[in-house]
Amino acid sequence: MSTERRQSYRLKCNLPLRYSRGGQRVCSGYTVDISETGACLVLDEAASSPAQITLELESKVTLLARTVWAERLSDGKRLVGVTFEGMHFGQRLTVTNYLSELITRVA
Repeated sequence: MSTERRQSYRLKCNLPLRYSRGGQRVCSGYTVDISETGACLVLDEAASSPAQITLELESKVTLLARTVWAERLSDGKRLVGVTFEGMHFGQRLTVTNYLSELITRVA
């Protein structure tokens, strides 16, 4: 049985990100991979796994994300799997176009 949970294609990439939870201070991290429905992230602040975060990628895309799983890394950071929530049609289109741009950059 596969442990693959994501329903969309994952693009492996290391993108800087900023996030906040509950309007609190802005923290940083980076992506491990991203898809149209979620992402795997490394968050600098490992004190706890936020249930919900507002995620900003390269100042181009801002999304609401819900933590699905998390694990502490040996360097004190936290590896987190998130799913994107509450996206309206325009946001879905923005994410799709952003991923297409990323694929072009990688190629």
